[in-house]
Amino acid sequence: FSEFSFAFGHMEKIKVGLSMATRWSDPTAVLVYGITGAVVAVLLEQWFLWSLIGFKASLYVIALEFAGLWWYYNFKYLITEPANTSDFLVFKKKSLEMSWAKNRIPAAILYEAYITGDIDIKGDVFETLMNKRSEFIDYRPTFSLLKFLVLQFFPSHSSSFHGQHNDKKEIAEHYDRGNDFFNAFMGPSMVYTSGIFHGLDQTLEEAQHNKMSLICDKLMMKDGERHLDIGCGWGTLVRHSAKYYKAKSTGVTLSVEGAAWCNEHTEKEGLTDSVTILNEDYRDIPKDQKFNKISAIEMAEHVGLSNFQMFLASIKERLEDDGMFLMQVAGLRQGSNWEDVQWGLFMSKYIFPGADASTPLNWYIRQLELAGFEVHSVETIGKHYSHTLHRWYNNWMTNKATMVEKYGDYLYRLWSFFLAWSVVAAGQGSATCYQILCHKNSSEFDRNIFTTPSPTQHVDPRFSGESS
Repeated sequence: FSEFSFAFGHMEKIKVGLSMATRWSDPTAVLVYGITGAVVAVLLEQWFLWSLIGFKASLYVIALEFAGLWWYYNFKYLITEPANTSDFLVFKKKSLEMSWAKNRIPAAILYEAYITGDIDIKGDVFETLMNKRSEFIDYRPTFSLLKFLVLQFFPSHSSSFHGQHNDKKEIAEHYDRGNDFFNAFMGPSMVYTSGIFHGLDQTLEEAQHNKMSLICDKLMMKDGERHLDIGCGWGTLVRHSAKYYKAKSTGVTLSVEGAAWCNEHTEKEGLTDSVTILNEDYRDIPKDQKFNKISAIEMAEHVGLSNFQMFLASIKERLEDDGMFLMQVAGLRQGSNWEDVQWGLFMSKYIFPGADASTPLNWYIRQLELAGFEVHSVETIGKHYSHTLHRWYNNWMTNKATMVEKYGDYLYRLWSFFLAWSVVAAGQGSATCYQILCHKNSSEFDRNIFTTPSPTQHVDPRFSGESS
């Protein structure tokens, strides 16, 4: 099953890469055809040379060809346009300064050198990327990025392999760094997903409260209903639905640190009778448990392309026939350009290695319909994500001294670049976020519920000035 899942994941990844292109010349199509074609060509050449001159000699020929390709790529293809790059960067290594001080620097070389401390960015990282990137950054892929993509064909390096052990390891490496790490940028709300702003004068905490209420309102959450939140993070949504909508909420997370935070704050808020936290894989939720409302907020991207139908089948099996499912997912632009692709590859390589199910909207809709769901509504909240990320970035920069002392300069720099670049990406549509509301596609489902007046969204008295 694992080998089949891995192979299917590769095929789906290739299919998605091609479908993201609107023209043959779009970057995703160029990369898919170029890399797949190169791998097939090398294998065929190896077989031909082996039969002609023997295995050992054929390896020498392939090695020489590879060395020649590496030289051409690095010293011919990567010759970029002249630019005053030294106006924006401080070079700590002479070789980098000689290569890029007077030329546009490839994005991959920039972030790799920045996070290792070989380059500093003059001024604020976000302000520089937001306002000056067009003056000194080049977005053509480097040889190291092509190597990263080629290694995706091998199980030990591929993000297409999503067994339960792999998922648990990935979650532990990312989410169990320490709650203080995430609190340093997410703030008191401890929500690692896009907020919803009702005006840009609102705080991050207000935006996250708005988002929780919007989700509950879209799901038409009612008193006493059973609510399941898959990938609940630090449990803010399940506590919100229990506190303000009187739901019986269950949160599921693989993160040990996240589960501990959930349980601690559930007890502090007096919600132990209404909130249950399961520290396990979503695939281990008992199949006989049924829920009126199910949510998965920016968790589905981590399921993996090869497991997506299994994920949706698991949700459908646990959803009551008259129930509702809301999936919030971070997606990508259809017809991505090279800047979009560079950001996506950075995220895949450094931030969320297993989140290969970030796609344009059409793929999610197709998957939901194939799984037997009817999509009721879709809302794009990408710009809200950009403003959420900007506030995360500001929080992170405020906590620099503490984070560097505990987690080191490398991780601090990585997160600074990640948050800054993501503000830009989400703001201009390179990346985005969708809220997709759906239900089982059955003739018996009462669609008249969508013709009744929408409920008024809950407003937290802390933010409205009302007395509680």
